[in-house]
Amino acid sequence: MEREGAPVKSPEELYIQQKVRVLLMLRNMGSNLTPNEEAFLQTHATVVQSQMSQLPQHPVEQGAEDGITAFTSAETEEPRE
Repeated sequence: MEREGAPVKSPEELYIQQKVRVLLMLRNMGSNLTPNEEAFLQTHATVVQSQMSQLPQHPVEQGAEDGITAFTSAETEEPRE
């Protein structure tokens, strides 16, 4: 059953969105990205802009795993009936 009004994304679009999200989270926590990772973010600038507003503001002291886990688990949970 399809959700009304929810656009269906291709596997490639989902991959790009998730990769952008992870790279932005890492950069937000102070990690240095590789030149290839920075180039990926530049290539997908429109996705970057939409994801920036959705990043949780976790201080680095709470741990990188906490921030990434909290952010990605909300996106991967199945809808409950």
